[in-house]
Amino acid sequence: MNYAGELTRQDERLAAALSGFLPAEIYDIHAHPFAPDCYPPGTWDFLDARGTLGCAEHRAALRRYMKVAVLHGLYFGLPHPAADRPRLNSWVHAEVARHGTPRSRALLLVSPDDDPALVAAQLRGGQFCGLKVYSCYIREGSMSAAPVEAFAPEWMWELLHETRGILMLHLMRDRGIDDPLNQASIRRLCRAYPRMRLVLPHVARSFNYRNARAGLHAIADLGNAVVDTSAICELEVFRVALQLLGPRRVLWGSDYATSEMRGRAVTVGAGFFWLHPDLEPAATPPGARADMSLIGIESLLSLQEACTDAGLTAGDLRDIFLANALRLLEPHLPAEPGSAPAAP
Repeated sequence: MNYAGELTRQDERLAAALSGFLPAEIYDIHAHPFAPDCYPPGTWDFLDARGTLGCAEHRAALRRYMKVAVLHGLYFGLPHPAADRPRLNSWVHAEVARHGTPRSRALLLVSPDDDPALVAAQLRGGQFCGLKVYSCYIREGSMSAAPVEAFAPEWMWELLHETRGILMLHLMRDRGIDDPLNQASIRRLCRAYPRMRLVLPHVARSFNYRNARAGLHAIADLGNAVVDTSAICELEVFRVALQLLGPRRVLWGSDYATSEMRGRAVTVGAGFFWLHPDLEPAATPPGARADMSLIGIESLLSLQEACTDAGLTAGDLRDIFLANALRLLEPHLPAEPGSAPAAP
């Protein structure tokens, strides 16, 4: 799978269906800028040849198929155990400050082994509005079986509760939000730290739509937990999320730069499978490679279909693409003229 630098006619034809669906101003709640000098050579094969991909490149790439006037972003580095995280975090902060919109913000990529005092200083100082965690930084054990607390220990939740910060938490364990251990951890921690805000990307890791159907009910009553749409291409996942959580708990995210690769994830039994052009010829039917569009386009079209089927209004779409993100980030955004100051 490679970053697609150009749109095909098929991409343009499919993206044309989005006309009239997208608000003029949108917020991407899940974007990964990329600085190649923060990783060893070859760490990200699909990106290394692209050079630096910052906020301007993010906006330009998405605007190829999203005809919007204003595009904000919540940015955080791509997690990898070989990354120079201090350098990466510093670069992301500087990139957003220099080239992001006034409403764009950054998350700090953290490890459970980090010094809580140093993390606290960066959150309290306002450089970052929250934390991005990932299981590649666990101390021991299997990434795919890691419980939430193994890579998002309780001290992080405590700090985010204090600072009204965001936690971007990619669930591990094969069943995602349908895993009982994941559910128990999320419910306990969200209730214990109600001032923090939890974002569960990929609709709480529901690349298999059956996980969404069976598991999203577990967060339906948690007011400080939301999901983002990043890289999900299954209509049924969005349909269930809108039904169980409502349009004010679903936030659009691109998963840039993954969004610029071709293919899609599909439900297969109890798991999922990525279809992409680099599969062996026997794994794809004739002509399928040429028909593959960008993950970002596939995800938007499925979301559009789910929103249309649910009869969502223009106000609902504004929530999904903008207003929900602004409410989530409100303690960390500049006050609007005439608005009351945020509660401490």
